[in-house]
Amino acid sequence: MSRGLSKRAAARGLGLSRSVERYGLKRPGRDRELAGRIQDVSQQHPRFGYRRVAAWLDESDKKIWRLWARMGLSLSKRRPRRRRSGSDIRLPNAIRPNSVWSYDFVYDRTANGRALKLLCVLDEHTRECLAIEVGRSLRGQDVILTLSRLMRLYGKPAYLRSDNGAEFTATAVMRWLRDQNVGPAYIKPGSPWQNGTVESFNGKLRDECLNREWFVSLRDAKVVIEQWRSFYNHQRPHSALGYRPPVAVRKDYESGNTFTRLTSAVATN
Repeated sequence: MSRGLSKRAAARGLGLSRSVERYGLKRPGRDRELAGRIQDVSQQHPRFGYRRVAAWLDESDKKIWRLWARMGLSLSKRRPRRRRSGSDIRLPNAIRPNSVWSYDFVYDRTANGRALKLLCVLDEHTRECLAIEVGRSLRGQDVILTLSRLMRLYGKPAYLRSDNGAEFTATAVMRWLRDQNVGPAYIKPGSPWQNGTVESFNGKLRDECLNREWFVSLRDAKVVIEQWRSFYNHQRPHSALGYRPPVAVRKDYESGNTFTRLTSAVATN
């Protein structure tokens, strides 16, 4: 420009945008401070993706992604699922809290190789984990005791969704549900996607807790797993709930506020 060129001609000759002249460095200290916070969250919760970290830190997705990629924190991509064809039987939908609960078993081991069996019970509307019952073995009577305790705390659901496992189809369980006026909603055999809410939860439990912990005893497993359940319900941002924790959705419903579930939750986060 000192040689008589206009800004436009000078920028075009250098192959630059004219905005470069006006650009000022944007708070480099802020990036360093935010990167440190991202690193802390990533170390504490290594299976969080950048969107969940952004919700945790109350920052924009774009800002977190820029630093996330620069820091090389991207998670490994999950193997794509096979697409299925055809139609499924129609099962009841969770239109409010306590309309549909779902439950399933998860298996693990303690450090000495002895088996652990976990009964997970979820409210499909709020995604709240109502209980994770941990034992060496759990049978139909244990299922009844757990459900009875939860119904005293939260009230009775309209339906209970499960697979066709022996513990869920036992005569005693079926009779007890009939007496409680709770409808069983069994999924089609070999169709775990029909119980997608609890299957998704089981994956998070495995990924964020069971695969990270080394349980020295049954008591240790009960304490650690219950701590994670409390974290999941009260603190962990849930993508299908607008990155709010499940307890917040239940409280909104109890206070009269309606909640519209996101239809395009990011499954990889």
